[in-house]
Amino acid sequence: MMRLDRRLALAALVAAGVAASAPSVRAQATNPKPAKPAASAPTVPDRFRLVLNAAFWPTKTSFSDSRTLTEYAEQTTIHTSYEAGTGFGPDVAVQASLFRGFGLLVGYSHSSRDVTGNVDVSRPHPLYLNRPRSASAEISGYSLSEGAVHLDLAYARAAGHLDWALFAGATLFQVDVDLLAKPTYTDVYPYDELVIASTPSTTVKESPTGFNVGGRLDYRFGGSRRFGAGVQVMYSKATVKATANSDATEATFDAGGLSLAGGLRLYF
Repeated sequence: MMRLDRRLALAALVAAGVAASAPSVRAQATNPKPAKPAASAPTVPDRFRLVLNAAFWPTKTSFSDSRTLTEYAEQTTIHTSYEAGTGFGPDVAVQASLFRGFGLLVGYSHSSRDVTGNVDVSRPHPLYLNRPRSASAEISGYSLSEGAVHLDLAYARAAGHLDWALFAGATLFQVDVDLLAKPTYTDVYPYDELVIASTPSTTVKESPTGFNVGGRLDYRFGGSRRFGAGVQVMYSKATVKATANSDATEATFDAGGLSLAGGLRLYF
């Protein structure tokens, strides 16, 4: 009888232990361990931006100069008007982001324009006083080229595949412009008619400093978004004062102007 009582007591203790542990097992089953958060996608490398554009300058530029010199004991006057057409050329830049989208941009652009115009001459008669002769001629084959170094502060932001930037700063221009040198004439006795035989040019170089302001809108390609394409609008300006020779007045005009550009981008 005593052995039977011991077995019953042992069975009761085992049953009590199993009952006590059951809620803990159920709690573990109903409260699984939280899943680890998914690793975030890698950010797009955009510390630097390389901009490769083909640029177009749609506005034309007009300017003029005059000169007075003594011939046949009287005054010869020469007035020349010039018109530089639209321009086309490359535009490249490197932009570096330094802090929260703010950074620096260094760029270079170059434009070439054809220059046409007219020259009007009043020249004394070689045989008679107070009987000036007049002649006019068109000029062609002249050119105006502008190289520009842009040193800017820039701000850039990216939103998905879109990337935009604003920039402004100083521009250092190198301007080469063809101006009328000294016309040659065809004078035939009795010298009553004046004919302009040629209008040779002289190239004048000037280096004015101005400013620029602009913006870009780009689209990044692919999953890595390292490559893209976009458009750019920029306005730059510097005043140029060029003199053909000591007898001529200054030909004053603005370098730069509005430019529209588009091309490829590289982000790294």
